[in-house]
Amino acid sequence: MESLRPVWNAGAVLFVLLGAGCGGGPCGSSEDRTVLEADLPCSAMGSDGIWESHPLPPIDDEQCFWLEFRGCSTYRFENPLGEVPTTVIGYTSFEQNGTFSTVGSGNSFVVQEATESEVTVRNAQNQLFYLRLVLQ
Repeated sequence: MESLRPVWNAGAVLFVLLGAGCGGGPCGSSEDRTVLEADLPCSAMGSDGIWESHPLPPIDDEQCFWLEFRGCSTYRFENPLGEVPTTVIGYTSFEQNGTFSTVGSGNSFVVQEATESEVTVRNAQNQLFYLRLVLQ
């Protein structure tokens, strides 16, 4: 058993070196950002009081593509409702135009706070998504 110790030590050193060589921490390109209504030219308030940051696919206009939602990042959205939303839903997609989207769940879409003036959400995964936010 004593003869295996150098092999285990070498393996441990290699594991540490490879981990450090992969960009350090898991959240290398994260950002904390405030998203203003002016940053969302295709947002819309429906007659039913539901606000949407982006339209559903199909989307032909590039300015209406869903918002880049970087991994390990926090986004603060201006709340256009003027009151605390009762519902905050995030749709995530791997595609800018929102195709093959799903309701954000788990740590890919975390609602941190919702107030009369701001809604704060977080992507706690180390994965880039594209986001569509819906408030009611």
